[in-house]
Amino acid sequence: MRKILTLLLPLALMLPVSCSKELPAQHNPTGDEEHTVTLQIRASGTQTKAYNTSDLSLTDGVKRLDLYIFHQTATEDDRHVTITPDPSGTTEFKIREKVGERVGIIAFGNLDADTAELLEGKTLSQFADDYNMPCPIVWTANNFDFDRIPMVGAKDTYFRTDNTVELEMRRLMWRIDIGSIVYDPEDESLRGKDVYVKNIAITNIGNHFNPTKSNSIGHFYTWYLFFGNNYNSEGAFGGITDGFTFYTNAPTGWSQGGTWNPGGPGILNQDYPRTINNNYKKDPGVLNIDATGKYLTATCQSYDIANGEGRLAYAGNTATQSMPVGKSLYGFMGRGCFSNYSAVSTFANQVDYPKLVIELVVDGRSRFYPVCITYPQPNTVYQVDKITIVGEGSDYSNFIEQKYYATFSISVKDWDQLEVNNIDVGVDPVTGQPVGGQQS
Repeated sequence: MRKILTLLLPLALMLPVSCSKELPAQHNPTGDEEHTVTLQIRASGTQTKAYNTSDLSLTDGVKRLDLYIFHQTATEDDRHVTITPDPSGTTEFKIREKVGERVGIIAFGNLDADTAELLEGKTLSQFADDYNMPCPIVWTANNFDFDRIPMVGAKDTYFRTDNTVELEMRRLMWRIDIGSIVYDPEDESLRGKDVYVKNIAITNIGNHFNPTKSNSIGHFYTWYLFFGNNYNSEGAFGGITDGFTFYTNAPTGWSQGGTWNPGGPGILNQDYPRTINNNYKKDPGVLNIDATGKYLTATCQSYDIANGEGRLAYAGNTATQSMPVGKSLYGFMGRGCFSNYSAVSTFANQVDYPKLVIELVVDGRSRFYPVCITYPQPNTVYQVDKITIVGEGSDYSNFIEQKYYATFSISVKDWDQLEVNNIDVGVDPVTGQPVGGQQS
């Protein structure tokens, strides 16, 4: 399938500076010289690969702020503060400490109250522990709504003088906006068929985010703290060549289709799936959509074919045909894809990374078009002008089955002896066509 993406300028969401808020009493050590740092917390404008940002604008904002404050020296003074964001978009927070102290501040936007309580009192080492995962941010544990997307940001500062520092926050999610689907197959035998769109979905979404990748205040100045090393190469979804790899280890007991109980307060003391819309190693013809409620709305667009919805092409019409979609689908920066890969594979070698899947019903039969979402970037809207169907779909929703083609050179001698001189096998991973000559 051919992806068509076009670029626009970044979507502007920069917000004006506000006046300082009245906040609860701050930490005030005594006996030595002290200094005050004023922290200005700002929501980031999103990065986009866009076709029409005015049609599909971002309407989310910061509804709640949780600050986790860590000291390099006086670790006994580490603390958690919850504040209400200033409606202007920039919230000021003052911290007063002894001269020479170094403090790191991690800010989370729009956490559920139970998740914020779970993180309270945890050390930086616990924040960074992605094997035992004592501090999971579980997406489906109310850490999302369409106007309340989880955000992260961090800043470190030395208390040498009174000064002001800025802390930028970025969304802990990515979004794909789809304009339309076009049916324009190159193979004439695929034209003139009765075609419906049944589902458009984001699959294999990791359901947890580990707060940090480092337990050092020395990493608070860089986005590596949350999203991993910089990415500078080809192959990322949307053509982004400069971003983050976002590698994360599999926590203890993790499995693609498994569940776990975070054991936290309130709603966190129950079982949660490791993966949302898990389609790894499913049978032919199966597209597993298990998200519910707002998470289903966020990850899947379905059409009621029985009532005539989703019509893409009419039987007997061989012209190019299209259908408007206008849908935004969301992905969470949970355990996802951290390398380049192909959607073409064998059943055994398919990967469990996030994908955008289009399910068509062609002459009554489901056909799937899985698109690799490689290196999805946080705080990014991928606005896809159109998705064009140019060839045959797959029997499987998670991968395109690799076809093998062989050429034989056989010589028959006696009844008890058969020699095979050569077998060439292989398939072009781009075209799906066999390589190695013609069968003889």
